[in-house]
Amino acid sequence: MSSHNPQSTLFTKQSRSAPWPDPTMSRRGLVVAGGTALTASAAGCGWFSTDADSEGGGGGDKGPEAPMLAERVEAGDLPPVDERLPNEPLVVNVTESMGVYGGTWNTVITGASDGPWLWRTANDGHLLERSRDWEEIRPNIASSFEQNDDASEFTITLREGVKWSDGEPLTTADVDFAFNDVALNEELTTAVPTELSSPDGTPIELEIVDDYTFIVRFNTPKPLFREDMAKGVSGQRFTMYPRHYLEQFHIDYNENAEDEAIDEGFDGWVARFTNLGHLWNFMWENPDLPTLLPWKCVRPVSDSDHALFERNPYYWKVDEEGSQLPYMDEVRYDITTDVETMFAHAINGDYEFHSRHFNDNAHRADAVDNEASGGYTVIELESSYSSDMNIAFNMNHRDEGLREVFQDKQFRIAMSHAIDRQELIDVLWNRVGEPTQAAPRPESKYYDEEFATQYLEFDTDLANEILDDAGYELSGDTRTAPNGTPLEFAVIVADDALLGSVWIDALDMIKGMWEEVGVTIHINSQPRENWQNAVNEFEYDATVWTGDGGNIDEATSCYWYMPAGPGGGAFFARQWSELYTNGDTQEELVAEPPAHVEEQWDLYDQYQTEPDRATREELFKQIIEIAKEQFYAIGTVRGQGGWALVSDRLRNVGGAMPQNPTYGTPGPAAPEQWYITEDE
Repeated sequence: MSSHNPQSTLFTKQSRSAPWPDPTMSRRGLVVAGGTALTASAAGCGWFSTDADSEGGGGGDKGPEAPMLAERVEAGDLPPVDERLPNEPLVVNVTESMGVYGGTWNTVITGASDGPWLWRTANDGHLLERSRDWEEIRPNIASSFEQNDDASEFTITLREGVKWSDGEPLTTADVDFAFNDVALNEELTTAVPTELSSPDGTPIELEIVDDYTFIVRFNTPKPLFREDMAKGVSGQRFTMYPRHYLEQFHIDYNENAEDEAIDEGFDGWVARFTNLGHLWNFMWENPDLPTLLPWKCVRPVSDSDHALFERNPYYWKVDEEGSQLPYMDEVRYDITTDVETMFAHAINGDYEFHSRHFNDNAHRADAVDNEASGGYTVIELESSYSSDMNIAFNMNHRDEGLREVFQDKQFRIAMSHAIDRQELIDVLWNRVGEPTQAAPRPESKYYDEEFATQYLEFDTDLANEILDDAGYELSGDTRTAPNGTPLEFAVIVADDALLGSVWIDALDMIKGMWEEVGVTIHINSQPRENWQNAVNEFEYDATVWTGDGGNIDEATSCYWYMPAGPGGGAFFARQWSELYTNGDTQEELVAEPPAHVEEQWDLYDQYQTEPDRATREELFKQIIEIAKEQFYAIGTVRGQGGWALVSDRLRNVGGAMPQNPTYGTPGPAAPEQWYITEDE
């Protein structure tokens, strides 16, 4: 069997599956994009005072901390705020104005499977963070982050005095536990996370220098490690596991952990550790687990019809006046699986901010019409997708006849010319949008106009001519490939995805268009979990998904440009992606990857180890050039993007922002400095 050395910082197997399905999640790996926060540089305690009566120490009536916490201090349940904050709290520049304490951020989830919305709203704790405009990476939990000349060694200093939500200090003991006892423990983690591995898969070397400083060493340059540490989950690999709490569940620290777990109804210590504190479940289901988030779970999602997160009394960020954040007391996540019920609450003004589930074109007009009565404003989100629906044919199909058809570039070109994208725009995209291929957007530094516009012309005669010339003979209403395979196949669709209903309608229109060139498709809509399983097992003919990687995340969510990428890789070549990711495949290859795919892999290997940013970008442009030439997938329409609903009472949101899983909308807009006012 062919094998490829997996020179990948992003796409090797990661830790155990999360409890929610994700469009880019395979059975072997996860990539969850997380939120970051907009901050200024750190300021020492001498720069401001946490005394409510001191100058600049809390904006007059606001004070240095929330009233609910001040009451606990007075009652003796909490130490004073200056003892709860780190030596140098991270100072957040407010977006519009100094806030006031109090209030609830009401939003909504579908249940435990809707974990991404939590990660994008209440998340924090990564070593570094991105600015709101995504241009800058800067300190967060780490107060210092230095690399050597070839980016193979990183010296990291934790922000001294940061405390977990129970008041225990965050130190390198937590870092050591997270790496040696969780990431390297094969019972807890099936494979070392890629951000903690060298490009060849070798785990990092971790050196603990003192209570706040540690060194990470790779066996080759790993320049993308800095970017990894500014992402939601990746950047928390060292700061996600409070050692003082989790040791009681770990067999290496508690010889009775197995028996205790079984007595509590778990299968064993691993199941209990995972359920109470491993990566995902802790955020929803374990109020006892200490956290670094601005709000802490006090009511699990499984308990009722809503989950509740309450302010963390030890949160380690302040505003410019020295007042501890967050401003809002709590975040409430109502739970409903019905999108129309969500939307009814939204236009009734029941949510302070929401940008998920119903923020598609179908609901936009009604949302705008009800702004005044609902007391909210609809703000536009800047799409980062290449197109709202890309079409992928399964080039790794187990059926040799279909595989040969789908690997035929001329077939894909003909199918592209047979789509009337303007009709799709007029009927389904509210006449707002433009035809495009699965290529980087005009805003992207990798934009290639020729790539984005090739084969877009709707021309049935041309499509028929291309198919004729390629040997696809028309007999009756259906063509037959030169190998004898009829051009009749199914397209699977995740009908509960955000654009699932639009995709089904679009495919229904495309079905009629393709019939004009002798190609018959059947639309197979199904729940996302079923769709995901079919894709992961490459048990499908064709599928559709959003054009991730159009801007911001081109080089990470690269699965429309090459057989690689997060969570299982390219929809058009899942098994080749697996080969690159893991160096092998779980079953025999159905077809060897062609030379141009191997060339892309080699370029991406270089990209991931090249310290110079400009050189890296040139390497990725070569990958894009090959993608243009090979025309792996078909794009359709670049729409106007999604939208968010913002209550008129909510301040400091700051208007439009990108809509992107990697960006973690709305995380970089710093929800911890949002506040609620009765003034409108």
